[in-house]
Amino acid sequence: MTELRRAVLTGVATYLPERLLTNADLAADSVDWDEERIQETLGIDHRHVAAPGEFTSHMAVKACEELFARDPAHREGIDFVLLTTVTPDYLLPFTAALVQRELGLPKDVGAVDLTLGCSGYVYAASMAASLVESGRARKVLVVTGDRFTDYTERAAHDLRILFGDGATASLVQRAEEGVTGGVVGASAFGTDGKGEEKLVVPTSAARGWSDPGAGPPVIHMDGNAVFTFTTRTVLPHLKAFLAANELAPGDVDLYVFHQPNKFMLTHLQHRLGLEDRQVVLRVADVGNTVSSTIPLALETAFAEERVRAGSTVLLCGFGVGYSWGSVLLRWSE
Repeated sequence: MTELRRAVLTGVATYLPERLLTNADLAADSVDWDEERIQETLGIDHRHVAAPGEFTSHMAVKACEELFARDPAHREGIDFVLLTTVTPDYLLPFTAALVQRELGLPKDVGAVDLTLGCSGYVYAASMAASLVESGRARKVLVVTGDRFTDYTERAAHDLRILFGDGATASLVQRAEEGVTGGVVGASAFGTDGKGEEKLVVPTSAARGWSDPGAGPPVIHMDGNAVFTFTTRTVLPHLKAFLAANELAPGDVDLYVFHQPNKFMLTHLQHRLGLEDRQVVLRVADVGNTVSSTIPLALETAFAEERVRAGSTVLLCGFGVGYSWGSVLLRWSE
């Protein structure tokens, strides 16, 4: 039987496109939302939008190159690429293969796409840890990336104000001498497929294309239903997850939630009785970046020195599917 090894999250880097979509830009097209209302309600000031011809693989590669630039040792020895996206460059071939090629990684590297949205980073980080713990991989490059504004460009205005584009790269590797970071601990997941019609791009992929009248891919969301899902499912999940790991809400130093908007994050914080110091908010300059929200928020936490040796960090993602999941990280002493 293979010896269980510990897995460590050792690095996070991000990439955001240069073009900005501001509240002023959006307010000019709406009679219901002005700049002040968007900022006060959602906490979003602007979002980044991919340039023409800049697709998920391009953004993902730039995030990975930033990770490697911060520490060239991160590039060495990668043996698996796990990419989370709902906006692949193509349905065939898979986007992780394009990233492997452009990064010049060896051909004996495993690579796969994970089709998940807002919970995707938690799933990907946990799967990466499982590969490392089982001995099937030593160093996993976890990548997130979405050109999500392609789905919102023709959508209802209430959706255009929420979403932005971006990509991130993280490294999950075997715990060895000299390797420091967040040791990956317990995780828990959940899925409820009844959320299919509540957050969907109905004109995408085989089912959507079978309709002769199908137009460009456009997202549809029942905002009230998604909010109800968060309160009725995610909150009990978090409480059960903490209890299963013998933790009270105050025992966790930092909660890094999926970042849909300020309103929903404030609601979660208050319902869990968390202090401001325990929660990261990163929506003002990016909006909702789908699978990239958690690593973007982690980047903010690192920059603000809110993660230290001994810190217990809980990552929680939730959204389309419905899908949800949490994972605990304990930072090396």
